[in-house]
Amino acid sequence: MNVWIYGRYSQFLTWIGDQMLALEPPKTRAEQIVTMMKLVEPGDIICRRYTYYLDSIFIPGEFSHSGIMTKNDQMAHSIAEGCLYIHPIDFVKDTDGFIICRPYYSTPYELREAIKKAVWHVEENKTQYDFTFKDTNRFYCNEFCVSCLEAAGIHISKSKKKFGVWPFSFERELYLTDNIIEKTKEIYKFEG
Repeated sequence: MNVWIYGRYSQFLTWIGDQMLALEPPKTRAEQIVTMMKLVEPGDIICRRYTYYLDSIFIPGEFSHSGIMTKNDQMAHSIAEGCLYIHPIDFVKDTDGFIICRPYYSTPYELREAIKKAVWHVEENKTQYDFTFKDTNRFYCNEFCVSCLEAAGIHISKSKKKFGVWPFSFERELYLTDNIIEKTKEIYKFEG
């Protein structure tokens, strides 16, 4: 894809992802956040959803975004600005639902490898977001989490799904939050 076209395309998708059409406040409250902070551990995956963000219309599945815990008070995720750290409270505070998933790490070594891969994406490689959902050097959020789990020997399958809405729709094999959730243990789920 032409660099200029990719730049305009990524700017448009970033703008779409930032548009909120709120009709009421987010459903996640302090009670759910306090519960999350008591339960979450490094290596866990958190998936979140919004009812009123425009990008939720385009993204298939119950949850639209995922990230992996790297420390008790830090997680990593892939967003339009690239792979970055975020505090788990900031990750869920304005959401309408979220789920904590614990991957089935066989050994502490595998857990460390998943976290090490997340840190590598953020700090060393400075991995960029994949707006085309097919670039092998960039990752969208679920692809980022799958990359971390693959480093731990946990394999996640893709789903063939129609993605987006006309005129920006296409069919692709993608990693969805559903694919990640199916291969992990549910620790806590707030459905809003």
